[in-house]
Amino acid sequence: MKSSRAAFAILALLWVGFAACVWLTSAHLPDRVATHFDMQGRPNDWMTRTGHVQCTLFFGLITPAFVIGIFATMRCFGAQWVNLPHKDYWLASERRKQTFDYLQCQGVWFAGLFIVFLSGIQYWIVTANARTPVSLPASDMGWIAGGFAVATLVWVARLIVHFYRRPA
Repeated sequence: MKSSRAAFAILALLWVGFAACVWLTSAHLPDRVATHFDMQGRPNDWMTRTGHVQCTLFFGLITPAFVIGIFATMRCFGAQWVNLPHKDYWLASERRKQTFDYLQCQGVWFAGLFIVFLSGIQYWIVTANARTPVSLPASDMGWIAGGFAVATLVWVARLIVHFYRRPA
């Protein structure tokens, strides 16, 4: 239970930091913001600065909430809808609550990871719009997207390892 509270507290701090980051960096954006780029890093879609800030903050709130909601509602599903290694062990009545508490906590951590990724996207957009001409180098995209992909793989691996470990 303590780790769940810590995860929610960190998530709240991450979201406040994300919102502050978006709000503060938006002052460095032009009135017409390049928000989408082709594979060569050239802009191919734009938004107003206000629209970009609103959209970014909306997705920064709703996407993590959706992730948390999925993990929170898993406990309402019957065992046939849950796919875990050693499912009979982990969903036994004496461990079911603990198992779903752990899964929900992991969902909160993933939501936090996603907020960090969205912060990286905001960084992309601000730096791309600061260039003349506006462009987004592939190296910028690679570091942020690659970092998110690696972090997601580590998160998934830790989740799998946790459930494959079965106490004797």
